[in-house]
Amino acid sequence: MTHPLNPIQSHAIHLALLLSAAITVPANAASFDITSDTESQSLNIMDDLANFDQQVEQQRQSMEKVKSHYLSVLDLIKNNNPETAQSKVTALLEKDPKQSIYHNLQAILHLINKDNSAAEQSFVKAVNLNAKNSQALTGLAKLSLDNKQLDKAKGYADQILAINPYEIKAYQVLANVTMQQQGLDAVETLLLEAHTKVKMKLKADLAILQALGKVYITKKQPEKLLQLATDFNERHQDNSAALSFLTEAQLLNNDEVGAEKTLRQIIVKQPNDAKHLFLLARLLDQQKNKETEVLNLLDKAILNNDNPVLLLSYKTAVLLKQKHYTQASKIAQQVDESNPTQSIGKILKGDVALAQKKYPDALLNYQQAYALTPNIKVLDAILKILSQQNKHKQAVSLLETELAKAKDNPAVQFRLAVAYQTTEQYDLSKQYYETLLIQQKDNVIILNNLAHIYNLQHNPKAISLAKQAYQLAPKSGAIADTYGYLLLKQGNKQDSLKILKQAVELDPRLAEIQLHLAESYLANENKEPAKNILEKLINNQTGTAIEQKKAQQLLESL
Repeated sequence: MTHPLNPIQSHAIHLALLLSAAITVPANAASFDITSDTESQSLNIMDDLANFDQQVEQQRQSMEKVKSHYLSVLDLIKNNNPETAQSKVTALLEKDPKQSIYHNLQAILHLINKDNSAAEQSFVKAVNLNAKNSQALTGLAKLSLDNKQLDKAKGYADQILAINPYEIKAYQVLANVTMQQQGLDAVETLLLEAHTKVKMKLKADLAILQALGKVYITKKQPEKLLQLATDFNERHQDNSAALSFLTEAQLLNNDEVGAEKTLRQIIVKQPNDAKHLFLLARLLDQQKNKETEVLNLLDKAILNNDNPVLLLSYKTAVLLKQKHYTQASKIAQQVDESNPTQSIGKILKGDVALAQKKYPDALLNYQQAYALTPNIKVLDAILKILSQQNKHKQAVSLLETELAKAKDNPAVQFRLAVAYQTTEQYDLSKQYYETLLIQQKDNVIILNNLAHIYNLQHNPKAISLAKQAYQLAPKSGAIADTYGYLLLKQGNKQDSLKILKQAVELDPRLAEIQLHLAESYLANENKEPAKNILEKLINNQTGTAIEQKKAQQLLESL
C-alpha cells in the first residue's frame, strides 16, 4: 500500500513539477498564443497534481478510519466484551480482508480464547500482508517462546529490530531466549549491548536499564545499577523519568541520603506526583522527628491519587506507630465504608483494635476480612490473637478447616504443623514437617522445628537437622540455640558452649537462650558465669513463669 505523504513532501513534489514545466517567455509576449501546447501541458500537470493531492487525502482518511476501527475493538477487549469485539472484527475482515492490523485483532481474540494455534495463523496472515507489522511479529515471537521454539523466537525478534532498532519488546524476547540458552551473564552482555544501541532514545534506554536492574538485583550487584542510573541521569538532566530511576537505584543501594535528595528534586518539578510524595514519606518515616512532614506528604499524595486506598492504609500504619488511635480509627472506618465488599477496611479496623490490645474487636474484624478475601497475612493475624488468648485448640480447628479447602496448600500445612507442635501433638506435627521438607529442603524453620520434635522423641536425626539449619542460617540466635542445646544434650559440652555463646550474642533478649547457656556453663564446670546469668534473669524478672522457675532451680543447685 502507498503510504500517504506528509504536507511538506506533497508541497515539494508540487513545486518540482511546476518548475520542470516552466518555459521562457519570448520578447514579443503580446503575440504569445495562450492556447499553445506548452501551456496545455502545464494545465494538465496542475490537474494531475490536484488528483494526486485528492488521492493522498483519501488515503489519509482511509487510514484514520482503520485506526478508529482498531481502537474501538481494543476498547471492547479492554472492557471485557470479547463477543462484541469478535463480531466487529469479523465484519471488518469481511469488508477489508487485506488490512493487516485487523488480523492482529483477530489474533488477540484467539489468545483471549486460549487458542494459540489460531492466533499464530492470524499473526502469520498479518505479516504476509505487511512484512513490517511489528505487533504481529512480536506476537509470533512470544508464541514461539511459549512453545520453547527459541531459535524461531529469536528470528522474529531480529526481524522486529530490523524494522525498528528501538523496539523494547524485541529485546525482551532476546533476553528471554538468551536466559534459557546461555544464562544470566549472557543476558547482562546482551542488555549492555542493547543499552549502547538505544542510548539516544530515552524511553527505550530506560526500559533496557530497568531490565538490567532486574539482572543486577538477581546477581546481588546493585552498585552496577546505581552507576548506570547515575550516568543516565547525567545524560538527561532534570528529566523526571531519569530522576525516578535514579531514586530506585539509590534505594536499592541503601543510599537514603541520596534518595531523599533526588526525591525532593522530583517533587520540586512535579509537586503533585503521588508516587514520589509517597516514596519520600516512606523514606522519612524511618527517621526521627519527621512525623509531621510524613503526614503532610501522605495527605498531599492522597489528594492527588484517584484511588488512595493503599495510601490511606499506609497513613493508618503511621498513625498507629505514633499512637494516634482516634485518627487511625477514623481512616479505617472511612476506608471500610467506601469499600464495603473488600477486606482492606476491616483489616485496618483490626489493626487499630490490635494496636490498642482490644483483642475481641481485632479478631472479629480480621475474621470478617478473611471471610471476604482469604489471605495468609490476615490468617496469621487471627492465629496471633488466638495464641495470645491461649486459644490454641481453636487455632488448630481453624487451620484444619482451611486445609480441608486446599489440601496441598504448603502455607497452611506449615502453620498447622506449628499449631500441632504448640499443642504437643508431635506425631501430627512431624508428619506435616516431613512432608514439607521434601519440597523445601533448605527451609531452616522446618529443619529447626523438626529437630526439636526428633529430640523429644529421641530420634538420632535431630542433631543432623539442627546442624543443617545452623549452617544455612548461622546469624540466627534461635537456630544457633537449637543446635547448641542439642549438642549439650548429646554430651558435646565444649562445642555446645561455643555455639550457645554465639546464640546469646545474636539474640540476648531471649531468656530461654540465656538458660541454655547457663546449663552449658554448668556442664563445663564453670559455675561463676552460670550464676551471674541466673541471678540476672531472676532479678530482672526476665522470661516466662516457667523460665523463672527453671532459673531458680538451677541457681539453688549450685
